Amino acid sequence: MGAPPPFSPLPREIVLGIAIILWVLFSATPWAFSSSLQRLYVANEGSDSISVIDLTNLGTVAEVPTGSRPHYVNVDPLGRYFYVTVLFTKESDDLVQVFDVKTNALLTSVVTGHQPAHVVPDHTGERLYVSNEAASTLSVISVPEFKVVETVKLKGRGPHGLVITPDGRFVLTPNSRSGDVSVVDLARHQVDRIQLPSGAKPMAMGITSDGKFAYVTDVGLNQVHKIDVAQKAVLASLAVGKRPMQAPVHPTRPFLYIPCMESAAVYKVDLDHWRVEKVIPVGQGPHGIAYRADGRYAYVTLSGEKPKGRVAVIDTETDTVQTTFPVDDAPYGIAVLFGKNQGW
Repeated sequence: MGAPPPFSPLPREIVLGIAIILWVLFSATPWAFSSSLQRLYVANEGSDSISVIDLTNLGTVAEVPTGSRPHYVNVDPLGRYFYVTVLFTKESDDLVQVFDVKTNALLTSVVTGHQPAHVVPDHTGERLYVSNEAASTLSVISVPEFKVVETVKLKGRGPHGLVITPDGRFVLTPNSRSGDVSVVDLARHQVDRIQLPSGAKPMAMGITSDGKFAYVTDVGLNQVHKIDVAQKAVLASLAVGKRPMQAPVHPTRPFLYIPCMESAAVYKVDLDHWRVEKVIPVGQGPHGIAYRADGRYAYVTLSGEKPKGRVAVIDTETDTVQTTFPVDDAPYGIAVLFGKNQGW
């Protein structure tokens, strides 16, 4: 019998490719192999708490105390943290609070500009962007250091429900007090502005997966406006219900589901045909909306329900409310772990 053939190592390119695949599988989605967590987070502005909900049975796992008036909640894309904007009575106490997803423990608090409205992580999880409504600024926070590394002065007043483009280059903020949208070029450190129709009071935005078009809800005119991001121009406007609020685009299909607070309904907008396709009654005071990652279910906060707030679960295949479940007082912000949330 002859000697075995000499060992021939794999080419470097193949080894590198295998390493990248393993890194993506085991690092980029840390919960995939270690946990089956399915969590929903609800910011209860009236009770200074976050309701943590198990999506497998819609049961409350924890009521996590926060600072005063938690308005909005969002989740780290790598599943490490959830973030809450809180509004104290003094400007120096306006914070983004950082909580551990595994333990629900408060890790740290970051002082931002006055009246932080929304906090959105970028797609890498390395930066947080915070719209400061009273200061008319955008705070940029590094992760995991949780330090403010930049404060951007916006063109426009009263920024609220911002979005980040999928390539991470631009942040768009709807400015509720000046009736326009700021476009922040993060690479060039440049700020432009898109003027909306007279009487507009924009509140929150959604963006398509290719980053070409953005949509902004308008509580002044009870409309949603379509924006060409590259041209920085309004293309069209569409009437919806009264006081339209959050507007993330459905994760897999060309639709907006817009909670309209004073219509007690969610308006489904067909983006391809630019029309209202359906009005879905949900309950009193619908405000925030978030989707399961596959888009099958949308979760809507009902801030006007009494004696406590509730969350409605919409089956987006049938466009019907499957159930509602209780949370605490005045729920506004909502986010799904590894889901599609306001800001993306």
